[in-house]
Amino acid sequence: MNLKASDIIDVLEKWAPPGLQEEWDNSGLCIGHPDTPVNGVLVCLDCTKEIVEEAEREGLTMIVSHHPLIFKGLKQLREVTPLEQTVALAVRKNRVVYSMHTNADKIMDGVSGAMARALSLKNVSILAPDKACQANGESCGLGVVGDLPEPMPADAFIALLKRIFQVQGLKGSEILYPKISRVALCGGSGSSLIPDALRSGAQVFVSADFSYHTYFETIPHMMLIDAGHYETEAGIQDEICHVLRKKFPTFAVRKTRINTNPIRFY
Repeated sequence: MNLKASDIIDVLEKWAPPGLQEEWDNSGLCIGHPDTPVNGVLVCLDCTKEIVEEAEREGLTMIVSHHPLIFKGLKQLREVTPLEQTVALAVRKNRVVYSMHTNADKIMDGVSGAMARALSLKNVSILAPDKACQANGESCGLGVVGDLPEPMPADAFIALLKRIFQVQGLKGSEILYPKISRVALCGGSGSSLIPDALRSGAQVFVSADFSYHTYFETIPHMMLIDAGHYETEAGIQDEICHVLRKKFPTFAVRKTRINTNPIRFY
């Protein structure tokens, strides 16, 4: 199958339109030309030097990441910082790098939707709807909220989160309800959605990167659980692979074998 980078991009942008991204974001084609022939795609959360090396080893000419490789402006390319080294290596190895960040956060099939499906939530809706989408009669925005199939004891729900997101421990506030039935979710940093989660009637809001003082904002109405930035977003990799494989069933689409989470627990 003879495909160009633009063929891959067209499929991804129909699924998660780049116009949905936040103004501060830098999703889209980062490195390479749309007409570059591609013989395979490597999907990852973060494009690092190790990811570029993996793509080269496996003969995959295009990398699709969730987080943009270049987020803030580069003032030089001296191959000193990890970012400079990654960009230089990708250019040198003629790899195409494309990212889909907040636009993939906002669609129902995206980051938070993947969390909801992993937890088998029902009656799922967008937590903070995007007004532009609503004007067009569409459903998109940040975060989701939904109901568990059956009310679950709080300790069992916490154990479920550990298993689903593959973490040994979770950081959270006090358990406020003996049973959990309604859950709000946001992959990655979700502090800004706390007011929306409170309005949704959720008993628990699962996201990441909550600050110390943020926990006080929800007492006594809702429990906050920090399940990790990487962990809550990792599911988008499978979603991207699914979209591309559905369109190109005989094309090489691989999810990285590298865990790019920079955080360690000791």
